[in-house]
Amino acid sequence: MKVKVIIPASGRGVRFGSTTPKQFLKIEGREIIVRTIEKFHSIKLIDEIIISTKSEYFVELNNLIKKNKFSKVKKVVEGGKLRQDSVYNALLHLECSADDIILVHDAVRPFISPKKITELIKEAVKVKCVIPGLPVTETVKKVNKKNEVVTTVDRNGLWTIQTPQAFTYDVLKKSFEKAYKEKFTGTDESSIVENAGYKVKVINGEIGNIKITLKEDLKGRATT
Repeated sequence: MKVKVIIPASGRGVRFGSTTPKQFLKIEGREIIVRTIEKFHSIKLIDEIIISTKSEYFVELNNLIKKNKFSKVKKVVEGGKLRQDSVYNALLHLECSADDIILVHDAVRPFISPKKITELIKEAVKVKCVIPGLPVTETVKKVNKKNEVVTTVDRNGLWTIQTPQAFTYDVLKKSFEKAYKEKFTGTDESSIVENAGYKVKVINGEIGNIKITLKEDLKGRATT
């Protein structure tokens, strides 16, 4: 059994409001994507990393990989129109056995801890499908197009989900194939796996494992 990581990194960061794609922005002098890659590169259990991105980012990304000596990054492949397409294209470029563990992680979640990554890998070996998340603690309202409250949603059992999400190769590949056959688009890999009928276990994630989406997400951190 091997453990492989897919990092989709095709985003342009439109909502972030920067001309530089946010994965290439620097936090205290180091690129966000570099900080993300190194978290996985440092873990002995991980054998290979593959990154899917826009072809126009290939040169910059490959230069960063070489500069930081990320020897576990074996391939940089072209991403697709949707995140789902980017992940699937990377999946097709991996040579795997059925029980290999595949982790999929957002390029702009650089604060995940190696401890949590390791926990997810070990849990995936047991249950095949596992994702990290946090129970919803705030009151949740359903709102209409006029921003009027329609109803208050019972938050019992509601979780916000993070990455990395971990699955065995056979489960993930079969789930993607079913999704494309049915023209199903998922918001994350778990939703694609769920659509294929598999049970997905949720474990506690980390409060600090945020996805950098807006400039406010980097408040208090030196960026360039």
